[in-house]
Parts: sequence; C-alpha cells; structure tokens
Amino acid sequence: MIGMIARHLAGAVAALLVFVAQGIVAYVGLLVYAVITDAGLGGQLAGPFLVLLASGLGVALVPLVFVPAGLAGEAATKGGRLPLKLLIASAVAAVLATIYVAVLAAATDVPTVRTVLTCLGGVVAVLAPTTVYVAHGVLHTSSIWRRLQASASAVRRI
Repeated sequence: MIGMIARHLAGAVAALLVFVAQGIVAYVGLLVYAVITDAGLGGQLAGPFLVLLASGLGVALVPLVFVPAGLAGEAATKGGRLPLKLLIASAVAAVLATIYVAVLAAATDVPTVRTVLTCLGGVVAVLAPTTVYVAHGVLHTSSIWRRLQASASAVRRI
C-alpha cells in the first residue's frame, strides 16, 4: 500500500515538473515566433506568468488527468509490462483531456474548428506528463522499494 502511494506521488511530482517544462518550452517557442514576425514580446513578466500559469494548470491536471490515467493503466494491466501500461494510461489521459477541453470550449462558445484544434493540443500536452507519471512512478519507486526491502532483510539477518 505504501509502495503504491509512493509510486503515484513520485509520478505526480514528475508529471507536474514535465508540464511546467512544457510551459517553458511553449514560452520560448512563442518568444522566437514573436521575434521572427517582429511582433510584441509581451513584456517582462510574460515568461514568469506563463510558467506560473502552467504550474497552476499542472496542479489541477495531476488529480484530474494524470492520476486517473495512471490508475487505469495500472488496473488494466495488473502487473503487466510497462509499454502496455503506458499505452492504456496515454489513451485514458487523451480521452480525459479531450473531454475537459471540449466542455470548456462549449462553456465559452468557442467555434467548432477551434475546439477540435484545442482538443488536439490538449491531447498532445498531456501525453508526455502521463508517460513520465507512469514510467517515473513505476521505475523510480520500484528501485527505491527494492533497496528498502534489501536493507530491511539485511537488518533482519543481524
């Protein structure tokens, strides 16, 4: 039980960090685009504000997308291989992201074409953090868990 909680907690932190890193990459891309097209750079606080926005959105997405996707991948494979867990978790995250984006787009009267493009962007945005959530949680905590079990068995021998 503790191992499972630690695995999901490690995965959630890793997914949040990846989502914030994606925000930084998006800002750099927008900055390059603004320089190339000779548009406004957005002011001095544009970069930190975008990273702060990505952090807040990432905090909301961890319990709404990454944790349910990771749990679905884990439940569907029950001790299965990592690639299958990644595939199932990514599919669940893509569906959840599409649903959330479509609901927000419908609530704000966004045109249909923009809704479809935004849904695709949402799917792309959650794939990397979901992959890191599942892989980091499984790989990182399993190695920590093995070390803890090894040290516990060494203590028992003494």
